[in-house]
Amino acid sequence: MKNIFFGFVLLLSLAAVSASAQKVTPLSDIAVSDSSTTYMVFNGPVSLVDVGMAGNYLVKIEANAVFVRAKKKNTVPTPILIRYGSEYWMGRLVYASGPVMQLYDFKDGTPSLNNGTGSAYLGSSPENGLAMDKSAEKKEVIESNLVKLRKAKEENQSVAVLENDLVLSLANIRNDKDFTYLRFKVINKTNIDYNVDFIDFQLVENSKKKFLGRKKNEARRPLAPSGGESNQNITGRSTGYLTYAIPLYAATENGYLEVTLREHNGARVLVLPIPSKVINRASTI
Repeated sequence: MKNIFFGFVLLLSLAAVSASAQKVTPLSDIAVSDSSTTYMVFNGPVSLVDVGMAGNYLVKIEANAVFVRAKKKNTVPTPILIRYGSEYWMGRLVYASGPVMQLYDFKDGTPSLNNGTGSAYLGSSPENGLAMDKSAEKKEVIESNLVKLRKAKEENQSVAVLENDLVLSLANIRNDKDFTYLRFKVINKTNIDYNVDFIDFQLVENSKKKFLGRKKNEARRPLAPSGGESNQNITGRSTGYLTYAIPLYAATENGYLEVTLREHNGARVLVLPIPSKVINRASTI
């Protein structure tokens, strides 16, 4: 009799598990590529984005929007979790071989895809706001210090990278008690405009320790930038400047700040490593 009872309980448990499993819906696939940016807009401020294979993607938060771009071709699908307001959304990032140029609108609670047809988003990004959702007072302080940096005389020339006839260099750097302020110089030696999509900042540690030819225990931490303007364009045969603020941090002698600049509607990528000593010794603004 006891065996019959436990058998009945087991059947009820299996039925409950089966019923709950039937309620699970497949994750929504979000198309991304390495040559253009995918935009997701939510009905509330985005406070968290967690990507399963974070090293394969560039992610930026702008108020209630999330920008995603693959760092390389043929990346494998990976889950993504986003918290907006008091709600959560989970989906999958899936690589697409060609430019996607798509906006996923989640504002009504269910994802609707806009591929740019008849939309103001074709060839441009949503209106840009400060990535760090701080108080109005802190935003004013950040912007005030960035204005000072824009007016400063160019001080650095040794930290630079040249790629595809484009030069990205660190022109100025300052610190205060909360942020590091950076001003970059972009020299476009080509005849094709460089339309800035977004810039990615990552703190890299233990990059010099190697084991069997591989970097050992390398740690990467994304740093959300503030500042910058939407759709900044460095026209052909011209020079432009970009200013940003990132949260203040202290790096070791083996650490550095990796700055990745990507263009909108193009594949020209500039990666600039800034040694930790340059940041640690920067003057106070």
